[in-house]
Amino acid sequence: MARYALVIGISEYQSPRLGNLQKPVADAEAVAQILVQYGDFQTVKRFPVRWKDQNTAELATKKVTGVELGRELKTFLQEQAAHHEALIYFSGHGFTVYDNLGQQKGYLAASDCQVEVGENHQVSEQRYGISLDSFNELIRDSQLSSLVVLLDCCHSGYFLERQLIKQTLTAFSSQKDYYLITACRSYEDALAIKTEDYSIFTNVVLKGLAPENASRNRRVSGDRLFDYVSSELKAVFQEPIRMGWGRSIILVTYPQLKLTPNGEKEFNRENPYRGLYSFESEQAQYFFGREQAIRALLDRINNNRFLAVIGASGCGKSSLVKAGLLAYLKDNQIPGSSQWEIEIFTPGKHPLTKLIEILDRQHKQNQPFVIFIDQLEEIFTLCEDDAERQSFIHLMAEEVTNSDRLTRIIVTIRTDFLDRCAAYPEAATLINRSHPTTYVVTPLSRSELEEAIKEPATLHGVKFQQGLITQIADDVDDQPGALPLLQYALKELWRVCIEKPEIPEKFLTWKGYKEIRGVKGALENRANLLYQSFSSTDQVFVHRMFMELVQLSDENQVTRRRTVFERLEAIADSIEQLRRVVQLLADQRLIVTDKDTVEVAHEALLTEWNLLRSWIEEDKENIRLSRLLETECHEWQVRFKKSDEALLTGAKLATIAEWKDKNQPKLPVEEAEFLQKSLAKRDREIQEELEQERQLREAAEARAKAEAEKAEQERVAALAKIETALEAEARAKAEAREAEAKTKVQKQRTRFAIVAAILAPLIIGVGLFVEGKKRESDAIAVGALISKAQDNFEKHQQLEALIASIQALDRMKKINSSNPTYLTQLQKVIYNVREHNRLEGHKKIVNAVNYSPNGKIIISGSEDKTIIVWDATGQKIKVISGHKKPIYGISFNHFNHKQIMFASASFDKTVMLWSEKGNKLIFPLISHQEAVFNISFSPDNYTLASISGDGTIKLWDIKTGKLRKTIKDKKWITKEITTAYSIDINPKNKFIIASSGYLDGRFNLWNLAVSEQPLALYIMGLNNNIIITKVKFNHSGTILALASSDGTILLWSVEKNKIIGKIKAHDEIIYSLAFSPNDQLIASGSQDKIVKIWNIKEIENFENSKKQSLLTPIDILRGHYGAINDIQFHPKNSQILVTASDDKTIRIWQTKKQNLNTINSLEINKILKYSCGLVEEYIANKNMYENIRSICFK
Repeated sequence: MARYALVIGISEYQSPRLGNLQKPVADAEAVAQILVQYGDFQTVKRFPVRWKDQNTAELATKKVTGVELGRELKTFLQEQAAHHEALIYFSGHGFTVYDNLGQQKGYLAASDCQVEVGENHQVSEQRYGISLDSFNELIRDSQLSSLVVLLDCCHSGYFLERQLIKQTLTAFSSQKDYYLITACRSYEDALAIKTEDYSIFTNVVLKGLAPENASRNRRVSGDRLFDYVSSELKAVFQEPIRMGWGRSIILVTYPQLKLTPNGEKEFNRENPYRGLYSFESEQAQYFFGREQAIRALLDRINNNRFLAVIGASGCGKSSLVKAGLLAYLKDNQIPGSSQWEIEIFTPGKHPLTKLIEILDRQHKQNQPFVIFIDQLEEIFTLCEDDAERQSFIHLMAEEVTNSDRLTRIIVTIRTDFLDRCAAYPEAATLINRSHPTTYVVTPLSRSELEEAIKEPATLHGVKFQQGLITQIADDVDDQPGALPLLQYALKELWRVCIEKPEIPEKFLTWKGYKEIRGVKGALENRANLLYQSFSSTDQVFVHRMFMELVQLSDENQVTRRRTVFERLEAIADSIEQLRRVVQLLADQRLIVTDKDTVEVAHEALLTEWNLLRSWIEEDKENIRLSRLLETECHEWQVRFKKSDEALLTGAKLATIAEWKDKNQPKLPVEEAEFLQKSLAKRDREIQEELEQERQLREAAEARAKAEAEKAEQERVAALAKIETALEAEARAKAEAREAEAKTKVQKQRTRFAIVAAILAPLIIGVGLFVEGKKRESDAIAVGALISKAQDNFEKHQQLEALIASIQALDRMKKINSSNPTYLTQLQKVIYNVREHNRLEGHKKIVNAVNYSPNGKIIISGSEDKTIIVWDATGQKIKVISGHKKPIYGISFNHFNHKQIMFASASFDKTVMLWSEKGNKLIFPLISHQEAVFNISFSPDNYTLASISGDGTIKLWDIKTGKLRKTIKDKKWITKEITTAYSIDINPKNKFIIASSGYLDGRFNLWNLAVSEQPLALYIMGLNNNIIITKVKFNHSGTILALASSDGTILLWSVEKNKIIGKIKAHDEIIYSLAFSPNDQLIASGSQDKIVKIWNIKEIENFENSKKQSLLTPIDILRGHYGAINDIQFHPKNSQILVTASDDKTIRIWQTKKQNLNTINSLEINKILKYSCGLVEEYIANKNMYENIRSICFK
């Protein structure tokens, strides 16, 4: 872009009211010479001009008319500089005209300008001056790329008022990249000092344009010049004015210094890069690349008392404020700001207390001061009291809106927390005020980025090898939040190149950059090396400690939090361990410590250190419950003064107690006491309830016993009376006739029977009362167990439902009950259970599972880097720890091979080949450059195919372990979506291979017997956002099943080369597919935690009916509470399949439903035997189910 300058200096004036000036010509010439030499202008035109010789021009001391001046300005702006960059410098008289109504107009004076002065010594009339209104319109009508105007027109008592300039020269407020710097009188005349060569304003401008004021890249911009002018003029009664906005316009550029050997920067081995730490004001000299942003912040804080700096995590908000804005304020970039006191704090758990303390202290001084609140989002992530949060926001808003105060408040906040601010009207009002009170931090431009990389090293006399700066910039360009990673990588690069060698060269090298694994790998590499250097016990503590240093919001946002040493001491094995580990982590700048607290150095560590990120993902529920316990304990201690009324109760206590029993976390003393007292109180209450029940039961039993004894006494007495009466009557009639005697005896017996019949119910009823109470209690227990079984079944906790059903049946047997309603209810649970076993042994997500060809072995692979070998009953045989990173694929060879083996694929870029039970590593297969996601054996068992994030498929010779062939394809999906890579070899044709993982909704099919070029098969009906996530051939090799990211299964005929079936199977992405051994069924597993089973026979009906999709699965399996990552049918039984899930479990299912008519519903023993058979493998060798084993296998 061409650049043009017009330099005007007018010293001679005809009007006695104005008078001649001594300085303007010299002023203008001095400016012109600098612009000619260092301004990179095509032309610097002097006006008026005289030629010393044919090639040398200079400013002339001669008269210039208003017409001439106007014509010169118009020609320059609208012709010479049109569409280019322009600069105008004017030195001469400027004045203000006041009319009879007090209205003001500004003018620049040419030599013939005439003025009349009224009684109040104000100019009331003028002729031939250049009106600022006209000058403004001329600028507006000109088409310029950029414009800088420097006006030095405050001479000999005449001046332009600040307000007048701002109201008149509006072009500088409305057009981008237009910039004005001038000066006006502050409160009394500012005369030129005769002993100086130049006027006050121009003298300062010349110093501001000098090399001493140039930036690190040897440039002076408009902003930089004004900052210098502003600082220098404050003591000489002139007030600088700046108008304009846009990019920082460069005025002059000085050549880079050609340093002699003696003039080179002194070599300094101290590391100038900050790593994960933010820049402080003290490191401002090393803070590069943000000059334009700093100017914008200065402008905002100069005009407002509140400023919110907004940006994503890792964009450099804190550094921008501390090493940029605050450092500039300390440097007096706003007049007087060097005297402002600055307070910095982060909100923490109790922000209100901190703010009140600062305000109380500062209000006593009643001086201007700045409060910088860093990481304002902590009022949402760490402060748990909403009332305190509201009070904090109210106090902050009141402070910056109170006109009696002199406080300025600056805050930084992450972009993803702005919506939380919107819920608080006062916070939203502050941010949305009419004057700009916010600044959104944008990514560094390419030149700014390279400056931030290069210049700190330059200050220490160190250079980058050629091309390295460009590579580093490429590695972070367009990566949001990458600045902490960049700084950490540069810090590591300096360490290996400068600090580590005994005699280092003064270069940052390519070799060093590769050693630290570049920008993206430096942080993780260093963190992993340090973690691996710890002992196993210290590694466990590091895991525990980092979980204390993170916070989860209600929306699952992960942020760092400060934790006091006392809390970490409670979870450490010893104080020595705590000190040792904290010191080592702090030495590597992964954590920050002060006297009382520890925190993660930067949130980038939470996202970029994969090990830590996996810990957080795995432990989210543990973190949440730990924070819940911490909060409740704090409330109990502080608010309720350890009152028993504030102890944990109900579901909250049950949840935390279960978490503690399961995970055995180390708790701080106060929390352990709080939980122990809560449990003790619960136990006391339960004991009191049991005691009350016992007393009521004993009282009832005592009453029953007393009533029974009384009834027994009455029965004995009644029988005695009857017997006496009968004997007396018999003796009285002894002498009667034998016939009469026999008859009477018969009557007596009849009466006895009647009486006995009357008393019998009374006697029997007393005995049954006691027995009935027990039977009633047992009946209630049976009902409760049935309800528990039904509830568990409805929650898809099938094995738990089965166990509760067994307990209910056992209780019914003991009370000899065959209640048909109860049995029917239990049948509906038992005969619908699909889950028969649950294999629990992995500590993290289980990605892969497979049956051995004979069905006797199950192999699983997990994110915890282990492979577990199980027998068919679910008993753990062996744990294999051969891989260094998570395992994604497990595959067995085919059954027709003399040696059964399996292969495992891992994120560590390797495939490993193992013997059947993992007793022997046959071969490690190493060639891939990225993670290996899936593997498949050929039907002849001589070839293994592997697919990787490096965009290749590799074919391996199983006999030798050598690589046979590499198949490349450039259109793979991005490697971050790990579940989208899948491969399968046709089980009937070793030359046919299918793969998925393409962005455009296609899959590839190779026939290597014909060509090594794949067929790209596009699936109609899938848009460009849909990905084929899984490919799987059926056992006969005739059908290829394709799973997609929108939950659809497509069935592809290998022979017909077209879709023959479509199943809208799930609402979420499908991760796994499997065919049954008889090829009649296909099972799918999804992100939705559900397994569905479909009948392949319906395909023909689908083709003939032209339906859109097969809609009805023949079975749905629910029970996992995480995504289904893998499915395999039993190789010899189409009714059994195994699944692997994010919930860390492997589950074995039986799909066949039990017909209720096949078992007599009223025969408890048969139902119990059937139930025990279902659960036999699950309860084997589990101590917690010893009572169930005693019921089932007496």
